[in-house]
This record gives sequence, C-alpha cells and structure tokens, in this order.
Amino acid sequence: MLKHMLIGLVALALVACGSPGTGLGSIPTAPVELANRTAVDEQVAVGIENGYKAFRLAVELGVDTGVIKGDRAVRAKAADNRAYAALLVFRQAYKTANATDFLTAARSANIAVEQAIAVAKEK
Repeated sequence: MLKHMLIGLVALALVACGSPGTGLGSIPTAPVELANRTAVDEQVAVGIENGYKAFRLAVELGVDTGVIKGDRAVRAKAADNRAYAALLVFRQAYKTANATDFLTAARSANIAVEQAIAVAKEK
C-alpha cells in the first residue's frame, strides 16, 4: 500500500507541474501556491481517506458479524494498523504540499519520511 501511495504522490507532483509546454506562469514562492493551482491534491486526498474508511468499515463489519475472527482478526488488525500508519504518512505529505513556506514544507517532508520508514520497518 505504501508503494502505491508513493507512486500516487509522484504522479500528483508531476500533474501539479503542468503539461510540457504549458508552463505555470510565475515560479511559486511557497508550496501552497502550486497546490492551489490544481484540485488534484484534494481529489487524491479524498480518495485515499475514503479508501481507508471503506477498508476500516469492512473490517469492523467482518469482526462484528463474526466473519473475521481468531487469527484472521489478528491479521486484519495488523493490516489496519499498517494502513492507518500509511494514511498518516500521506496526511503529512499533503501538509507538505500545502505549506506556506519551503522551510515548513521541508520539515513536514522529513516527518513524512520518518513515518514512512517506521511503517516500512513494521512486521
């Protein structure tokens, strides 16, 4: 899931940069200026948030109805923890893209990377 999220973020960055030859006009002075020129980041955020909510709801429903129990419930909880950790990484990356200055963006990016490393180290 983390790999897919990172691919999505790279794609988002490429889309935000515009098509070849179209240009962006002036060079943005803050990440938020670039993010405000497109609604792609918001649409990606909504999709990721809703995807996690649907997964979480399905797992809860499975546990509540007894379909997911025992070892499957333990694995589902571990998968949910990993998915939520990846969601937190995405949220931090979203904050980075909407920062009001590049220093804040750099700090946010470092937090996102640290969170991603922690997710990758989980077993």
